[in-house]
Amino acid sequence: MKIVQKITSSLDCPAFIDTHRQHPQDFTRRRQLTFKNLVLFLLNQPRTALQTELDQFYRVLNQASAETQVVTAQAFSKARSKLKPEVFESLNQVLQHQIDSLGLRQTWCGLRVLAVDGSTVHLPLEPAMTRFFGSHSEFPVARLSMLYDVTDGQTLHSLIVPFEVGERDCTHLHLAHLPPDSLTLFDRGYPGHWLFALFEQQRRHFLMRLPCGYNAQVKQFLQSGQVEDTLFFAASHPEARLFCTEAGVDPAGQVELRLVRVELASGESEVLLTSLLDRQAFPAEVFADLYHRRWGIETDYRRVKQTLSLDNFSGRSVVAVKQDFHAGQLLKNLGLLMNYLLQPVIEQRHKGRKLRWKVNFTQGVSRLKNTLVELLVRPCAQGLANVLALMTNSLSAVRPGRSFPRKCKRPASRGCEGAKPTR
Repeated sequence: MKIVQKITSSLDCPAFIDTHRQHPQDFTRRRQLTFKNLVLFLLNQPRTALQTELDQFYRVLNQASAETQVVTAQAFSKARSKLKPEVFESLNQVLQHQIDSLGLRQTWCGLRVLAVDGSTVHLPLEPAMTRFFGSHSEFPVARLSMLYDVTDGQTLHSLIVPFEVGERDCTHLHLAHLPPDSLTLFDRGYPGHWLFALFEQQRRHFLMRLPCGYNAQVKQFLQSGQVEDTLFFAASHPEARLFCTEAGVDPAGQVELRLVRVELASGESEVLLTSLLDRQAFPAEVFADLYHRRWGIETDYRRVKQTLSLDNFSGRSVVAVKQDFHAGQLLKNLGLLMNYLLQPVIEQRHKGRKLRWKVNFTQGVSRLKNTLVELLVRPCAQGLANVLALMTNSLSAVRPGRSFPRKCKRPASRGCEGAKPTR
């Protein structure tokens, strides 16, 4: 309840409003589409016809018995242009600070385990999208990137940027949001000496997969048959030294890192690189399972894209696309937080069952449609308890260890089979 009240107080704060409006005169007149109402409407998953969504929203907001047209879709489109998309990023920071202050974070060997990964999203077919975000195969596309907590599923920082911005460039922007005593997981698209040096400079830890032919040192390590080795890495290529200079690290410096071999079930070997050098505290056998936790960020992209229908944008402008993306991240974080808080109750209730159970994410977020508006406008302990009770009864079994082959050679289709959208 404290988290809900903190978000509500931010939306009512004059300084917060002033920071997140486009011009000083915006949201100064007494209108139906106030700053707070506009933010709440965008958080309320407007995925169907805008006028229908607006009528339903104001019925809930005004506690009316029937829908009436209080605000037109044209008025909403004009009002949203006055709102900075960063408002949802700021509200997410409020949420993350509250989670920290309540001591809800989990750690691994004293470290918070995070992951960074990128993706793309197709945008509305508008010239403005192509001009700002760029295109791929003649369609407007944006680059996405997230800093993700693999333990509780919270997105700490997210980016939607032009397609030409690479995944590793996005990582540079995430570094400022890394908490102390954290370990960040990367896949094999991220290795670069400038990134190794930046992590050493900021005294942060990482674990990443390396391509087997990354450099001569990695090839020799694989040929040696060793399980692990500690080596000094340097920027030997002119382009690598240029990247180091641009990132603000010494291009001539060396970084001491640890290589770990992991044998896969297929018989192949993969190589992991980490800044965790203490072999006693972090033996080689723990890294295979630890790196596997990175898969959570992959499934999180599916949640955002498929369950929350990210590409079904509620507007056709650059501002609208950014608003919808960051609002979706905040909504997802709120839904996952409720799931996380309910998990001990669910485990206690089903402790005699063979399988572990958890809240179904799609059902959980669907319960927040219109309900979240009520909670943020009229915070009520009983209302929150009712939502949590509904979530507790919408469960899915957890079946660990399942593995299915990827179906790469099939015709492209919109959506993901088996993933249902929220209402």
